[in-house]
Amino acid sequence: MKTLVAYFSWSGNTEKIAKQIAAKTGADMFRIERKVPYSEDYSTCAYVEAKEEIDKKIRPEIKTPLPDVDKYDNVIVAFPIWWYTSPLAVWSFLESYPDWKGKTVYIFANSYTDDYNYMTTSVKDAKASARNANVAAGLFNKEINKLDDWLTENNIK
Repeated sequence: MKTLVAYFSWSGNTEKIAKQIAAKTGADMFRIERKVPYSEDYSTCAYVEAKEEIDKKIRPEIKTPLPDVDKYDNVIVAFPIWWYTSPLAVWSFLESYPDWKGKTVYIFANSYTDDYNYMTTSVKDAKASARNANVAAGLFNKEINKLDDWLTENNIK
C-alpha cells in the first residue's frame, strides 16, 4: 500500500507533523499551497484572507498541480484548524481530484484549542470535498504522540 502525506502549513507547525509521518511511513509528501500566498502577517492572514474564504466559501487556486493520486491507497491530509475547519486550500486540494473511490483519506488536524468538535467538522467537510473517498479521522492535536500505534492499527507503513 502506498501512502501520500498532503499537508497545508502556514507557520510550519503542521509541516513538522507531516514530515514526522512521512519519515515513519516512507510516504511521499505534497505541500498544499495557495497559488497566491497568504500574508505573512498573522492578523491579515487569519482575520482577512482566511475569514473571507470561509465566509464566502472561496476555493483558492493551489500553487502546485495535484500529484497522481491514482498511485496511492492512503492519503493523509494534515492541516491547522482555521475558522473551525480546515483551510479552504485543503478543500481546493480535495475537490481538484474528481473521484477518490478506493482511497482512504485520513484527517490529521491541529488546533490552538483542544476542542474535538473542530476535528469532527473537518472530517465532515473532507467527506463533502473528497468525492467517494473513505474519509476517517486520524489524530488530533496532542494525539500525535500516539502516531506509532495509530500507524500500526491502520496498517500504514
